Amino acid sequence: MHRHNDKIMNKPILFIMFISFLSFSINSSWAQQKDSLDIFPPDSKPFGLSYEDHVINFWKLMLSIPIEQNPMEDETGRICTYGQNTSRSSVFYLTANAGGASVKTCKIPSGLGIFIPIITVTASDQENPGATIEKLHEIAKKDQDSVTSLYLKINSNEFKYEDLLGYRIPTKEFQVIYPNNALDGAKPGPSTVVADGHYVITKPLTPGNYNIQFKASIVCLGVDCVEPIFATENTFNLIVE
Repeated sequence: MHRHNDKIMNKPILFIMFISFLSFSINSSWAQQKDSLDIFPPDSKPFGLSYEDHVINFWKLMLSIPIEQNPMEDETGRICTYGQNTSRSSVFYLTANAGGASVKTCKIPSGLGIFIPIITVTASDQENPGATIEKLHEIAKKDQDSVTSLYLKINSNEFKYEDLLGYRIPTKEFQVIYPNNALDGAKPGPSTVVADGHYVITKPLTPGNYNIQFKASIVCLGVDCVEPIFATENTFNLIVE
């Protein structure tokens, strides 16, 4: 989910009461799914990189893609592979919606791990002119400190709130270059960004069908909240060939 801080220090907080989740029924064509899929521990180095490194690489890519081509704005999976078609990365990045529920179907090659952004946030000095790096970290931290639910299901394997709390990955500051027509209306050009969130990386996928569901919610009170009330639910039907 992309939830960028939008000049929090300079505009009133908008309360959005949006917590209803939709339930999804899995199509019968997904009956022959893989039964299990292992995930890497948060203190490990999946494919030779730390979780933090993977998170930074994820955001560097996603924030560099114009909104009309960005998989983070894709509600069906139509452009789910954009920016990754020619990548040599060992992971494939899933993307979450910016609130509400969505179902996406996506075809990817086998042998890749799956990067799952269960709930995330970024804060940049481009969106908060004059903000120090410490302030950006405070904004991102408060958002993720306010998470009230976490859930992940990969085929028959369920991971609940307590299982996923340890997968919170705050990052150091890093540099991005926003394109024209960037996410959230960010102005084009270089910017310093920090990220925080809950992420999971799986072991490589073998050919087959996979159903991945992840959802989360936030209730944030006081100042410097990106969104006081927020909920997201995402379903991916992955066709791995």
